[in-house]
Amino acid sequence: MLQAFGASSVIAIGAGTIADITHPAERGVYLGWYSLGWNLGPVVGPAIGGLLSQYLGWRWIFWTLTILATVHWFVLAFFLPETLRSLVGNGSGYANPTPLQWWRRRKQQQENPEKNQTASNPSTSTGTSLREMLLAPLQPLLYAKEKDVLILLIYYGIQYAACYSMTTSIPFVFSNFYGLNEALIGLTYLANGAGCIAGSIIQGKILNRDYRRMQKLFPVASSLGWANSELPLEYIRMRTIWIHALIFNILLVVYGWSLHVRAHLVIILGIQVVLGFTSQAIFNSIQTLLVDLFPDRSASITASNNIFRCLFGAVATTLVLPAIQLLGVGWAFTLISGILLLSRIPIFFELSYGPRWRSERAKRAER
Repeated sequence: MLQAFGASSVIAIGAGTIADITHPAERGVYLGWYSLGWNLGPVVGPAIGGLLSQYLGWRWIFWTLTILATVHWFVLAFFLPETLRSLVGNGSGYANPTPLQWWRRRKQQQENPEKNQTASNPSTSTGTSLREMLLAPLQPLLYAKEKDVLILLIYYGIQYAACYSMTTSIPFVFSNFYGLNEALIGLTYLANGAGCIAGSIIQGKILNRDYRRMQKLFPVASSLGWANSELPLEYIRMRTIWIHALIFNILLVVYGWSLHVRAHLVIILGIQVVLGFTSQAIFNSIQTLLVDLFPDRSASITASNNIFRCLFGAVATTLVLPAIQLLGVGWAFTLISGILLLSRIPIFFELSYGPRWRSERAKRAER
């Protein structure tokens, strides 16, 4: 529980940092690489864990996690600067400086003391009251009251649950159906991981290209920003999502029945590659759109998305193995694909009414 508590906050902070330093026309690739990290972890981790457990014992899984976490902590503490505009302005400020920034600033002050005497130090306080600080952890839940956001959060959550159903069931089906040991089971996760990598990179480039194309077609609307209802932001970010969704739904059914008939492992792993590709493309599109809708509150909206996807993922993890044992692997994944298909329907409302809801939200914020 403590591990999840710490890891979830990192996801939100990372998305906020990327939104602080990127333009919407470049955001697709950046968020693609970033979201690849937290989505790739659950598929690469089992591969490493399987090898460690098979050859060194399960305790080395936790030793490895401790070593990696310590290394990453030092990298973040010493090299990751503050990017929040309210604290650092245009980036020249040094609020909450890293040791490297502190040393450079001290050196500049020693070399040119007169110039630094007139420089104002940025505020290290966000100006929030105690009440606001206590209510801050609940703020991500408030985004669900927005109709367009709720549709996206549920869509992302159910898609994530479907992916987790597949990855969670891998040890059970591959050990019982194919007789693989822990090391080989762990390596099978790499197929999904390869698809995730390809999907993230390619979809990120597509999102950037589509946004630049929108800027050329709607130059006036683009200059007015995300609040303008004439800007087809939802369509641009989700233009290709229906293709990935359709492929994922069909192949998830094929995947289940291929396992049912004990198809060759090459077929099973090949399907996993495509499932990883399409799911990561969907995740990248939705996450980028959510950040576009709340560019000044990207960390909060990412935290909201994280809450929903983890809740849906937890439900899927709990139910998938009982479903396979009760219905059989073929019908279990057919049922999951059917539920996922129903979750696609509200996206049509997002595309039709999203710009209007976005504009109404901007007008409410101005009052």
